[in-house]
Amino acid sequence: MCTIDLSPADEADPDEILELLRCSYGQLLARDHPVELVGKALPVMCEPVPRLLRGAHYVLARRQGHVVGMGGWSRETPFGRPGVDGLGHVRHLAVHPKALRSGVGRAIFGWIVGTAQAAQVTRLSCLSTQGAVPFFAAMGMQAQGDVLLHLGPGVSLPAMQMCWQG
Repeated sequence: MCTIDLSPADEADPDEILELLRCSYGQLLARDHPVELVGKALPVMCEPVPRLLRGAHYVLARRQGHVVGMGGWSRETPFGRPGVDGLGHVRHLAVHPKALRSGVGRAIFGWIVGTAQAAQVTRLSCLSTQGAVPFFAAMGMQAQGDVLLHLGPGVSLPAMQMCWQG
């Protein structure tokens, strides 16, 4: 198996990041949701990346020079509200479908936890798609309850509120 190289996402081409998100979310969401819903949700889920890259901690995962995953965390909530001391929010953790179950997601989550703890964050919150709940549970996050993620007029996606405490 090839080595996973992690590097700050702010050094990356935003188009490369958006392409990874579209590919990952597009294919993985399609497993659990109707194509029409995925088509409406995808532009909204990928849209905020440039703003978040400026104000959060993000990393890209590469194998043999190819981006195979990304993820990060922020103090700001996913809805743009100011953060609370000690609490961070996992944001846009995505793995290319061809790299699933190869350690990429685990490496990214480990980086998120390590950098968050170094910044005095003791709890991480995540709004997980239904398909990603088993991954986050395997990383030690606890399911807090079902939520409906309102992404825009007429676009809502079932999700799970999850929490990790270090």
